[in-house]
Amino acid sequence: MTEEDVRRVAITIYAKKCAEAEEVLMSPLVFDMHDIQLLRKYGICGVLSGTLPTAAQQNVFLSVPLRLMLEDVLWLHQNNLADVKIIRQGGDEIIAGITPERGAKLAKLVEDRLTKSFDYQTKFKKDQHIAKLKKIGIINDETSAEELQRLDKSNNNDQLIESSLFIDIADNSSILKDDSIALNSLSCDDIRNLLFKQYERSEKMQTYFLYKALRDQGYVLSPGGRFGGKFIAYPGDPLRFHSHLTIQEAIDYRSEPIDLISMISGARLGTTVKKLWVIGGVEEETGSTHFFSVEWAGFG
Repeated sequence: MTEEDVRRVAITIYAKKCAEAEEVLMSPLVFDMHDIQLLRKYGICGVLSGTLPTAAQQNVFLSVPLRLMLEDVLWLHQNNLADVKIIRQGGDEIIAGITPERGAKLAKLVEDRLTKSFDYQTKFKKDQHIAKLKKIGIINDETSAEELQRLDKSNNNDQLIESSLFIDIADNSSILKDDSIALNSLSCDDIRNLLFKQYERSEKMQTYFLYKALRDQGYVLSPGGRFGGKFIAYPGDPLRFHSHLTIQEAIDYRSEPIDLISMISGARLGTTVKKLWVIGGVEEETGSTHFFSVEWAGFG
């Protein structure tokens, strides 16, 4: 990895190798909120997937980690914008491998973080309470600390503040930062080769070239399974635009037959949800990418 690569790598992505096939990666995940903000600036939104097992939520209420598509990771690596850490162990192995000393250190970090969070919340709420009392004229700038303490005691303000404190859950994991768990020694080229092998293995490498061509044109892509495609494409941030295209997996459009039923059903579905049904492929001789859109016009 060159000095420029080190300077540009900012986003940490965690991935786990599949137990059955060492060359297959499970869904890459991003835990850090700062990294997620950077991804959004680069046009990668991902899918939030974090929730509590006993409190299932709708998609709009999910939290970290952010799940990325493999195409997102490939694109980030080609632009030297991310560092993928391969997790060697399963969850049970990770927990079992934590030494008592390491466990005590982690517990102390959590305790210190919670104490700092509670102190910040308490001060913020007290400042808000004082500002409200000043606004309604109960106290002023000349009110003494003893008088404020008496008012708080008479109104049980301290107890009310304590009951309103919440536990701030960390967005990233201190355990995953341990070098014995995450493999940090692979260079960007090594990880890129591993990911490309996975694509060659599944014969879908050309689908990535479709993804890359659309990203180069400024589209933001997300998984398109719910609209019958490989990707859905937005002309900008999904918070500002509806998706316009439903992209299918790449085909050899010069020689591979297109199933007429699939084309008709895809075009009708696309028209129903106000999206173009798009197929495409890569011309081997020139390496250029071509797209073809199909729209259902209706009859009668």
